Amino acid sequence: MNSNPPITSGPVPRWAVWGALVLGCELGCAGMPWQCQKEHTSIITPAMRISAIREGGSRATGAGLEDHAQLADELALQIRTERDPLVRKAIQETAGELEAPLAREMLIAGLSDDDLNVRLVCCQMLGKRGEPENVAPLQKILEKTGDLDLRLAAADALGQIRSPESIRALGVALKDRDPALQFAAVEAMKNLTDQDLGYDVKAWQQFAEQGQLNVQPEVSLAQKVKQISPF
Repeated sequence: MNSNPPITSGPVPRWAVWGALVLGCELGCAGMPWQCQKEHTSIITPAMRISAIREGGSRATGAGLEDHAQLADELALQIRTERDPLVRKAIQETAGELEAPLAREMLIAGLSDDDLNVRLVCCQMLGKRGEPENVAPLQKILEKTGDLDLRLAAADALGQIRSPESIRALGVALKDRDPALQFAAVEAMKNLTDQDLGYDVKAWQQFAEQGQLNVQPEVSLAQKVKQISPF
């Protein structure tokens, strides 16, 4: 007669479960050590790329033109294969701060980016740079683009470029039927000139056709002293 107690089913004690897991891991590590090694990865995330781009832009602040040109070359190479729009946006923001011809070319090319936010940033940076050569591509947006947000950004950017061409370009927005775009154009015109024509769109249209910047020339400190001097 078998003296062993019969095997019965029932709840397994917790200590037995943990013991089995620990023993299994030890045996597994001894027989197949690669199963217990930590997985290492070299994936560079978009956040890491953005951080590196902004750090490079910070280092370029106060640097020479040669450093600006080198960074612009690196950014131009990177943006060609960059798929993440957030990273492309960071690239264009950094490029906009560089004093390099290639940086301006990148911004103009970015006006045709697939992502709207990237195109908006390119408009803003072209206006911030204030180069008269930026008027033509911004005017093209006013004439050819149907997206209102992008056209508003172009009008705001033109309001930062002090040139007669900017005034004439804003005339395109003044002739548009959208009141929001007309308002943006009027605000930009006020920012560029010393004129205060209120919100009379027709009056601003006539002024835009003249393309004049009626801004008083800045008086130097020496001239101010001479004006108040009694001698």
